[in-house]
Amino acid sequence: MIPAPRPVASGTATSADGLRITWYRYGGGEPAILFVPTWNLVDARVVGHQVAALQPHATVLTYDPRGAGASERPNRGYGYPLHAADALAVLDENGIEGAELVTASRGLNAVVLLATDAPQRFDRIAAVGPYMRLEPEPAPPDPEWLDSLRNDWRGFIVPFMHDVFTEPDSADVIAEMIAIGLEATPDVMATQETEFDWSRPAGLLGSVACPTLVVHGEADRAVPLELAEQIVAAMPNARLEVVPRGGHRPDIRTPELVNPLLLEFLLGP
Repeated sequence: MIPAPRPVASGTATSADGLRITWYRYGGGEPAILFVPTWNLVDARVVGHQVAALQPHATVLTYDPRGAGASERPNRGYGYPLHAADALAVLDENGIEGAELVTASRGLNAVVLLATDAPQRFDRIAAVGPYMRLEPEPAPPDPEWLDSLRNDWRGFIVPFMHDVFTEPDSADVIAEMIAIGLEATPDVMATQETEFDWSRPAGLLGSVACPTLVVHGEADRAVPLELAEQIVAAMPNARLEVVPRGGHRPDIRTPELVNPLLLEFLLGP
């Protein structure tokens, strides 16, 4: 089960468009590590394993993404630039100028914008199971699929979580993640699919100068390992670590395998 460390402080930050983003701070000292959320069908709770491992060594910041958890859930306003603006607002509210970034899956798109728009503020990136659209002109979302998200959210989230956690004996974590996912707002999830600009983050991969660690599950059913290999190949200072038999979120399912990689990378010289 995902641990729930107690934050030393929490509050709200006001993003570039006036939206209130709820943040949580753990630990203290250097370095500062910011967890940039993934797809906002989940909130900051899902990185509890990593917070517990890192908080004795660093200042750790997490936040609920716009549209999830305790952050505001507007009807519109979910493009990647606004997700990146939320991260900056959380850092600024906490008086932190420079940080290391950790993310997963779709979160890499916002992280790439941060690392290229404000490179002086970010020293390292760690990404688990990254997902981007690398084709030159990504197709728009299928309207029938969007309708299914709005009208049968459980019918999406239950099989999705089974695809995310393919490791043996994952029933408990799947049940926990389904419960978190069912708290999402289906209209938010469908709306943001129409607002994403996939092309700009993909086009900026070659401009990300800071050291980057990509961790990917060998048996990821949701995002193929080949995509992680393409992402790493496009970045000038990235390396790939493959988790044997891992699924899409080995940081949640097998933190005992992923956390040592993150600690060595984020806390190393």
